[in-house]
Amino acid sequence: MDDYFAAAITKLNSNFYGELNLVIGNESCDLDSAVSSIVYACFLNWQYNQIKCKVCTKIHRDESIPVKDDIFLPVLNVDRKDYDLKTEVAYFLREKGINENNLIFRDDHDIAQLLNKSKCKVVLVDHHVLAKQDKYLAPYVSEIIDHRPIDRTAWHYKDDTRSTIETVGSCCTLIAQRIKDLGTLVARDVDFFNAYPVCSEMLHATIILDTVNFSKAVDKATPHDEEITLFLESLLKPTDYKEMRTRVLDSLVAARSDVSRLSAAQLLRKDVKTVTDVLVPSFPILVKDFLARPGALQAVTEALSSQSCGIAVLLGMDLTKGLQRDAAVYSPKQSERASVLGKYLSEYNAPSLKLVPEVLAHASEFCYYRQDNLSASRKQYMPALNNFMNRQ
Repeated sequence: MDDYFAAAITKLNSNFYGELNLVIGNESCDLDSAVSSIVYACFLNWQYNQIKCKVCTKIHRDESIPVKDDIFLPVLNVDRKDYDLKTEVAYFLREKGINENNLIFRDDHDIAQLLNKSKCKVVLVDHHVLAKQDKYLAPYVSEIIDHRPIDRTAWHYKDDTRSTIETVGSCCTLIAQRIKDLGTLVARDVDFFNAYPVCSEMLHATIILDTVNFSKAVDKATPHDEEITLFLESLLKPTDYKEMRTRVLDSLVAARSDVSRLSAAQLLRKDVKTVTDVLVPSFPILVKDFLARPGALQAVTEALSSQSCGIAVLLGMDLTKGLQRDAAVYSPKQSERASVLGKYLSEYNAPSLKLVPEVLAHASEFCYYRQDNLSASRKQYMPALNNFMNRQ
């Protein structure tokens, strides 16, 4: 897989390709987004070559003339300089033998220029609502695979855009299912997975992390997640399924939580999304612990300014002593609006976030909440924030 990406990047840089196909994850670039884009791009290339072989195009070619094949590349939707902030992503891809130099990050190329100068398609994975800076991608989107509830207000795609949208614990579940379904059209449903066993490992590990190993407290897993996990394990054939799941989860949680060397400013960039002018960073530690770090208040204020945002909604999670979640709302210039937003989130009931207000002595400027709905991640906050912004 790594060799393919290296060769495809060489073709991209030399402008020697037919159609350019980009598989783009969401702007948080968490493990689900990164693995979904990498594995699906690898599969699309495999499928392209299977079809090319079946129609026997080579017998019609003059082999002395170089052929411009289509290329399929994942795009990690984060600047290259911020890659190391995605601690579990960087750790996991290294473990799977994927060289950082053979990955494409969003600032490596002027993607708008690439789209304009060549025949191009875009596949969106792990999101279907484009961030403000990515709106220009919409006319090029040919397929969407996402596990969030559909937001029709942000659906500005062509009528023939193929979509797979289902609320499951991990987008990798839908990626694996889509590969199974498409694989049967050109071979057997297991042939791609047998050709690239590392893809089975990557999909399996990500589902385990996203569902916290099918934790009842987290309550994110669905029967579809379980079905795909069992399918992948039938290919991986571990000697002890339970031990493997536990080992995978522990190693990824440890890598994600290893933020001791990150500053407050870096933590704010580690996993962040925006909703209009609301900055929504998510931490692998509790918000109250983040706010106790040196320079945290200044870092939040500067992040708001640099992103042209007015309010920050900080979301925290800690798994070291059992699952805990918390949240905080803050604005240096719009404190009343921040207070209204905090009240709106605490009263939101689709689903209820079960926010319990508390006072932080070391961060009294923030509207701080303990979150008792332990299954509510940022995915559940996003519809609430969109609703709030639409009412403004």
